[in-house]
Amino acid sequence: MRLHHRICLGIALFAVLSACSKKSQPDPSATVIGQSPTRPDYTNLPDKPPYPSVGGDPYQDDLAASEGLFGRDPNFNILEGEQLRGMFPTIYFDFDQSYVRPGDRGALEQVAETLRSAPSDYLLIEGYCDWKGTTEYNLALGDRRATSVKDYIVSLGIDPSRVEILSKGDLDADSNAGAEGRALDRKAELIIVR
Repeated sequence: MRLHHRICLGIALFAVLSACSKKSQPDPSATVIGQSPTRPDYTNLPDKPPYPSVGGDPYQDDLAASEGLFGRDPNFNILEGEQLRGMFPTIYFDFDQSYVRPGDRGALEQVAETLRSAPSDYLLIEGYCDWKGTTEYNLALGDRRATSVKDYIVSLGIDPSRVEILSKGDLDADSNAGAEGRALDRKAELIIVR
């Protein structure tokens, strides 16, 4: 009888310990490419961004989500319009973050002013990540970074139909980069398209 109790106790203990040791898995739908990720909770961040959310869902435009403003090739490159790169400073992000830092807001105000002075120009915002994390997660994070920049520019009075975002995730990241190189890969680049 004691042997039977010990076996049952051992099985119960094993079941409890194995249940406790399982890591919680992320919800697969949170990393699906093409889904709108949840906006980060800005309430716990230092120096909360002051700009309001645009519309009911800041990740949806009146534009068809599948088509966007510009045609693209299979590598996500824009096929139409002249691209003017390097006109604006690159916006960098902290590790695993997507909010616009206070120091970058002045640069984005200059971008909005440039767009106001050239009403026929469009803005393409490309979001990038470093090599850490899965490809799916980094594509979603790149999308959140580009969307955060777009939201700020739109809050400055720019029509959202003139701004498109594109996540490049970690597709262009240097897989051998150290800490400094990874910091340079966590960015959003702003490109004028005419």
